Amino acid sequence: MSNGVNFRVCAHCHSRDGELRMCSRCKNAWYCNKDHQMQHWQQHKQVCKSRNGAIHKGGSSVGGGGGGGGRGAEGKKAKWPSHKTNFSFDDGLLDSLTTKTGERPQQQQPCTSQENLQFQGSGGGRHGGGRYRRRSPPEPDLSTPIDSSISSLEASLPSSQSHRSSKTSALFDVRDGADSQTLEEGGFNEEWFAGILESIVRDLNQYGVCVIDDFLGAERADHILNEVKALESHGALEAGQVVSRQVQDQARGMIRGDQIAWVTGGEPHCSCIGQLVTVVDSLVAKANKHQDAGMLANYNITWRTRAMVACYPGRDTHYVKHVDNPNGDGRCITAIYYLNRDWSEDDGGVLRIYPEGKDQVASIEPLFDRMLFFWSDRRNPHEVLPAKITSRYAITVWYLDQKERNEYLARLAHHQMTTTQPTHA
Repeated sequence: MSNGVNFRVCAHCHSRDGELRMCSRCKNAWYCNKDHQMQHWQQHKQVCKSRNGAIHKGGSSVGGGGGGGGRGAEGKKAKWPSHKTNFSFDDGLLDSLTTKTGERPQQQQPCTSQENLQFQGSGGGRHGGGRYRRRSPPEPDLSTPIDSSISSLEASLPSSQSHRSSKTSALFDVRDGADSQTLEEGGFNEEWFAGILESIVRDLNQYGVCVIDDFLGAERADHILNEVKALESHGALEAGQVVSRQVQDQARGMIRGDQIAWVTGGEPHCSCIGQLVTVVDSLVAKANKHQDAGMLANYNITWRTRAMVACYPGRDTHYVKHVDNPNGDGRCITAIYYLNRDWSEDDGGVLRIYPEGKDQVASIEPLFDRMLFFWSDRRNPHEVLPAKITSRYAITVWYLDQKERNEYLARLAHHQMTTTQPTHA
């Protein structure tokens, strides 16, 4: 697996050659020289944030190569226990991202349910007196909104074909998933299911990330890929959104460049996507109640989102570093299925995860028939590196904790009520 260092590119010309120098403000962008940074500044300034969370409003500046600005700090794969894991952390990559003072990029704190709405990067950790407080100003929320209106695909279905939750039209009850007998009749035997379940429970607890290769088999994966490409060819995919709409409008295409569609699996010619989601539903539900659930037992996973079909159409489309659930909206597990046949390093589109509290970075290659699970909160900030040549396909489903979701909806309703109350003279 790649050590991740080779994916450092000039944000302006996309060159990997020479000694790249980082933006001294946000430490997240790299340039060949000062001229390239200045030419790219109109785009980069929309997402350039200082280490204290403020969006940069001043002039551009390139820091020295310092601790890792050049080609040094080659990554080394971490040593693992005897059991198999299908991903590796990149030792040394954080060293290559350090500042000239030798400080590591700040780790984001776990997001917990709070009285006030929280924003990505706004704290989430405990401060003096055990109370929560916001940093000022709060960072924009760059996560995918899950409370959007019903997709055009779903709206075309008769109501009898939809299993939408009565709580919110965007979520589905995981408890309505298929039982073991139904799965076995579909070709998923008990031994296969038990092995996958063990991997999910073990790796999420130990690493916060679980990768399973050859998840459904090539034949099933091909059927799913054909359905995804059919959605794309029929114009069903639209530009991906972020929660902070104002930032999105100011920096359209710079935050995320994927095209997406929300799918239930009940739409015409989407049955294979539906079967994938059914299998993942059963795995997550059983992992949540597993006798060795560990941290999974802290959740009551009741809801999930629709499946988000996503395509990064090459041309350096990407998704900047973000957290899936920075606001305590209920999301606890992110599940992603990759559909990229004959993927190579030159294709790009690697998912880079920065696990909280680790001096390592996980680089997840978007391989065909690969399934990925990771914690959705601030424990796993992540980004999608530029997809270079071919389209990058993936399907994402988020699983939600019932208590945190209910608390989030209550806070949201209270916030809306207090901001819409009429004022009296």
